[in-house]
Amino acid sequence: MKKEDGLTKTAEVLSAIRIRQKAPTGHMHVTIAFNPKTGRELEVFAQIGKAGGVPAGNLESVCRMISLFLRIGGSLDQVVDQLEGIGSNLQVPSKHGTVMSMGDALGKAIRRYLEAKQVHGLEAMLTGEIVEA
Repeated sequence: MKKEDGLTKTAEVLSAIRIRQKAPTGHMHVTIAFNPKTGRELEVFAQIGKAGGVPAGNLESVCRMISLFLRIGGSLDQVVDQLEGIGSNLQVPSKHGTVMSMGDALGKAIRRYLEAKQVHGLEAMLTGEIVEA
């Protein structure tokens, strides 16, 4: 990875894991890209299935900030601590607990990724040995 203006520039080709998470405005698809040699997470992307407009724009802005935070040395554990538990007037039940907001949904998806990585390892996730995070 190259450094430019003090930030680590990510490679053009990265490995990634996608997690589907129920959210108040539909299903959220969260993609976490990482360095396959070190296992260090570098970028987070998320999309809302049915919603566009303001929810999609807000989600993109949060993911951009998370990616920037990761590139300057932050961890996904710190991100989860900030996002999980954020509430709103739109709450939905899911098999992973009540999802209270878009931020909470993103935090829950990242936590599921981290737990699967700890239990199974990235290789098992990438090769399809596990199908549920």
